Amino acid sequence: MEVNLEKMDFKNILEYQKDYKESYNKKKEIIEYDFKIVSFKLGKEYFGIDIMNVKEIKKIRRNDITRVPNTLNFVKGVLNLRGEIISIIDCETMFHLEEEKTDDKTIDKNKILPIIVIKLDNLKLGLIVNEIQRVIPLRKKDIQPPSPLLGTINEKFIKGVAEINQRLYVIFDTDAIFSDKTTAKREVLQQVADFSEDYFIHFCNQLEELNSIHINDVNKLKIRNLYKEYIADKNIKELTSLDNVTAQKIMNNFYSNHNGEFWNQPYVNHFKDTVLNELKNICSEEVRVLIVGCGGGYEAFSVYFILQDFFEDSIIKMTAADSNLSTISKASGLECEKKEIPSWININKYFMKIDNNLYKIKKEINSKIYFEFHDARNISSYHKTFDLILARDLSIYFSNSEYENFIKEVTKQLIEGGVIIIGDNEQLGKSNGLSKINNKNLTLYKRIKG
Repeated sequence: MEVNLEKMDFKNILEYQKDYKESYNKKKEIIEYDFKIVSFKLGKEYFGIDIMNVKEIKKIRRNDITRVPNTLNFVKGVLNLRGEIISIIDCETMFHLEEEKTDDKTIDKNKILPIIVIKLDNLKLGLIVNEIQRVIPLRKKDIQPPSPLLGTINEKFIKGVAEINQRLYVIFDTDAIFSDKTTAKREVLQQVADFSEDYFIHFCNQLEELNSIHINDVNKLKIRNLYKEYIADKNIKELTSLDNVTAQKIMNNFYSNHNGEFWNQPYVNHFKDTVLNELKNICSEEVRVLIVGCGGGYEAFSVYFILQDFFEDSIIKMTAADSNLSTISKASGLECEKKEIPSWININKYFMKIDNNLYKIKKEINSKIYFEFHDARNISSYHKTFDLILARDLSIYFSNSEYENFIKEVTKQLIEGGVIIIGDNEQLGKSNGLSKINNKNLTLYKRIKG
């Protein structure tokens, strides 16, 4: 093909080349971005979080989350993330952006939930979002200040708004929302924000699971003190998981003095000074005693020895019950080493020697205590009354309602003026028919009219 150069307009060609060169140079310009956001969707709206605050992005099943009672509705629970326990926040619920309310009964527990794990100082959280999109680079000049028209989300929790491909993205200020250093955190998360209560509740959940116990209103004060001692001793800043050994060591500090052993001084004198003063006003020919949860029998024999020495001319009628058949059978023929017997106990009066260093309760003493298998939940099946009832440390085996019912029924088993002793670290609330006896060493109550 021949080209007719005479007919070509070189002026136009040069201008075209100039325009093309300028256009090409513009395309070659490198755009410098100031930061990036992880974009996601809540409800029908689009949001972003500075990628520098994002630890990781993850998908979990709903049933991976352990629910935590008594928290705000947007705190869905805690998640074990490779051995680290983090709190899970539902952002749609937190900012009132749910498209529709879901009945708890219809929730799919296997549903996959996208979460963004963020870290701010020592606080790590998992944020449930509706849909995670992509990482978007932004320039500062692309960010517009927040508008009061954004609705339910307070503008002080928003860094700004960016328009990207004709879509508005609201960029969260995670420091303002979650940081310990701002009042915003208190306004949004209230008492749950610092997660100290979350930590305590999770601590309780672990103790309950690992020790097969119940933590309730009667024993929670002591458990909370044990929790404070634990985190202070271990200098714990973030929630960690307990193991079986640690959980058992913590609970060992809950039990009353001389649990699983003969009582010793000064506990014996505390009992004498308080309980015997009450019993001498109501007992004469016989003293009727019920030990609930007697275990291996050490508590029952300790109380029997004290009462027998004090009420020398009275008949001690004692029933000692436990739901563990193995311990009951051992208690009825209790054997122990000499070193286990405290000096206040008259060893020659109550024991017989069966070996060099082994002693056994005398038959005539053992026969005066009726050891039986009995579940404390059926306390109402005793069709008799007692002057003294011991039920130490039983609250950890009951739920709140079960223990309330237990106290209600056991009160009926006490005569007027009779005494009930519960655990050293247990406290009853207001209870009809019982009046607390002031004593800093024992926790005990007296049956009154009503």
